[in-house]
Amino acid sequence: MGACSFNVRKHQSLEERLGAARKLIDHFSLPPQCQLVADCMDNNANVAYGVSNERVCIVQQRKIIYLGGKGPFFYSLKDVRQWLEQSYEKR
Repeated sequence: MGACSFNVRKHQSLEERLGAARKLIDHFSLPPQCQLVADCMDNNANVAYGVSNERVCIVQQRKIIYLGGKGPFFYSLKDVRQWLEQSYEKR
């Protein structure tokens, strides 16, 4: 996966936030079993899980099985990719 960047302004509505999530799905061609979720505009998941910075989470069967450090410096997308490849290679 090569380096890429997205220019996304601060979301003013849930529709804008979901549109940004769709751009990620389209760009990275996520398989159907990988769901991307977006927080509500009140950021209740952000508050509940302390993700005020970027944070990468992998959730399976309603349980967080991978919680990266606060970004952009304390998580590794390489680790996430490796975990996903190993986990889905087994299926």
